[in-house]
Amino acid sequence: MQSPSFGGVGEEKPKKMIITFATQKGGAGKTTLAIAFANYVSGISERKIKVYDFDFQKSFYNKWQEDEESENPKIYNVESIGDDDQSPFKDLEEIINLKESEDVYLFDLAGTLDEKYSDILIYSDFIIIHFEYSDISVKSTLVFKNLLGLLESEAERIFIRSKYDKGFRYLNQKEMDEEISKYGMLVESPVYKRNCLQIINTRKLSYEQKNAVKKPFNEIIEYINKELKITL
Repeated sequence: MQSPSFGGVGEEKPKKMIITFATQKGGAGKTTLAIAFANYVSGISERKIKVYDFDFQKSFYNKWQEDEESENPKIYNVESIGDDDQSPFKDLEEIINLKESEDVYLFDLAGTLDEKYSDILIYSDFIIIHFEYSDISVKSTLVFKNLLGLLESEAERIFIRSKYDKGFRYLNQKEMDEEISKYGMLVESPVYKRNCLQIINTRKLSYEQKNAVKKPFNEIIEYINKELKITL
């Protein structure tokens, strides 16, 4: 499958693109997916990508700093946002200015329901929510979905299955898929369990890593293209 275009010479570029990786529960591979997505988009897009790490653990930012010693070139910048009680941005105008840019802004939020992130969830263009079929993940995903409804966020919801075990029979999969599909786009191709994703860096995807995420990420990009009515 050919990778969808994410912006090219002579093509119109969208003026808004805030993509947020968020969930109610941390520790389930959100940042790994965010890094993989940033790397993947960087490989097919001519547009600049800027990452903001809002997570308390600063996993994205710390990994990006570690990779300063890599021989591979830097492909995007990552900014660490403070974890104090203040809103991440001084005012809404800062977020609106980001939406006026031609760059792609990728936010990695903390796995929490902290209200200080409300404006980000409201004004994001797309929110990518990863989940598993464990009872804890299912419940937290539905809680997070309800929060977005309460905030009246108009962001498009994209649900992606992560750490999917191809050989395991998930008894709640059909019911969960039907419920989630009511509230956003459910990516048809899951991200399977792959050991190679555990050693990901912020400079490039290995051949194995790219194959592990290519199908679901292409689906996401095609969906974004369709929703914006533009070729990214």
